[in-house]
Amino acid sequence: MKRARWILGFLVLSMLGGGCGKQVPDEYSRLDDETKLQRKYVNTFAWNVMDEYYLWRDEIAPALERWQNWEEPIRKVADVRYKDTFGKDIDRWTMLTDDFGSLVGGVSGHTRTFGMDFQLYYADSARKRVCAVLTYAYAHSPAAEAGLKRGDTILTVDGREMTPDNYQEIVRDRLFGGGTVKLGLSDGRSATLTAVDMYENPVHTVRILERPDGRKVGYLHYTSFTLDSCNELVDVFLQFKLAGIDDLVLDLRYNGGGYLVTEEVLASMLAPVSVVEAGSVLSREIYNAKLAAELKEEPARFETGFTFRNKGSLQVILTAGANPDLPRLYVLATGSSASASESLVCCLRPYMDVILVGEQTSGKYCAGYLMEAKDWYESVKKSLGETEYNQALPYVDNWGIYVMYSRYADCNGVTLSMPDGIAPDVKVEDDPLDGFDLGDPGETMLAAALGLIEGRTRSAETPSGPHLAPVPTGFHPRTPGLLIGRY
Repeated sequence: MKRARWILGFLVLSMLGGGCGKQVPDEYSRLDDETKLQRKYVNTFAWNVMDEYYLWRDEIAPALERWQNWEEPIRKVADVRYKDTFGKDIDRWTMLTDDFGSLVGGVSGHTRTFGMDFQLYYADSARKRVCAVLTYAYAHSPAAEAGLKRGDTILTVDGREMTPDNYQEIVRDRLFGGGTVKLGLSDGRSATLTAVDMYENPVHTVRILERPDGRKVGYLHYTSFTLDSCNELVDVFLQFKLAGIDDLVLDLRYNGGGYLVTEEVLASMLAPVSVVEAGSVLSREIYNAKLAAELKEEPARFETGFTFRNKGSLQVILTAGANPDLPRLYVLATGSSASASESLVCCLRPYMDVILVGEQTSGKYCAGYLMEAKDWYESVKKSLGETEYNQALPYVDNWGIYVMYSRYADCNGVTLSMPDGIAPDVKVEDDPLDGFDLGDPGETMLAAALGLIEGRTRSAETPSGPHLAPVPTGFHPRTPGLLIGRY
């Protein structure tokens, strides 16, 4: 089923009131006419999407009724997201943006970037300074070309030290700002990077490790469930099967999610062949009552042929013959493993032994839908009228929303990652300072998985390198954990 095309057909135009029932503040009256019109059209778009798709639509019904078209829309969407009784966000992911192109670029892997990923730690025992420790760099990226690698520690950015008070600003505006930045490293080196437009290939590291006992262990470090990576994933698994691997370690420790169809492609090569050939139920989705009645949708099933649209073209992926047919899977995960990463573990567990090695996962248990405002207006053009439609388009350009529309579950309706993530079977702390590259058998988390495979029980691991305390915050400047519905 091509969900994106189906769902658009159910939208009903509902224009918001112009301020009835709530006094328009002075701040609004001081806005210029263009900004007022922009608020009107963006709020109309956002309200309709939330009223139709939002997973917790019934829970936020009173807030939807109070929504006015003069309110600042980005803040309004954040305000009406589902919260607990103390006002804390239960939904931490739904977001409205006036830079939809960048959001889509981040999900697709095509973005302006330095091509590096990092974790934030306190740089001193007093916790007055913050540093960024590189976890990996993408091949041929500015970071890789400058010689940066896993374990390099950034102490200054453009000459400024990071502190608990300023690190979010520095990371967001400089390390992910898309310009040129000078980095000061803990070993005395400096590196100047200029961001480029590139594809951050998520099939980052592939290894076939021949162990002393004769076993062959496949290893894949995979960083994002992009549509463009599907073909390469098939090639990797054909390589694994041809090599005759006995076990597989799937490293998802920094994978924040991506597209549902990519998860399904990967799952079709991980589950036992008998399960795939039987077309067993892979996953289910739970919607709000209104959307559930409209969709009447069948669960997703394992298959070996996938057809979807990618950048306007029809793409066909065939996975038959690429499945190594293993009875178990070892997954490396941390708190940065989110959404599609968690869904994959959840949905495979009814069919095979999935051993989670590492830390508790993120707890992103929802699937989202990316919708651009101008596409929404196109879908309701007849209801809106030609004049209103043409007037709206300039004011909604590059606006869009990422809205939580379903909760994913396994074939039995179980969502393992709800509400706080999936606990590891074997607890191991990630340690980018241990001196080993990803895919090296000596690297802390991979070594623990290999110990399990070879019968050396290792219920917990202490990082071998200099230990730094992680900054205890959910802040990360990249796109939040994503699971994007089927196209």
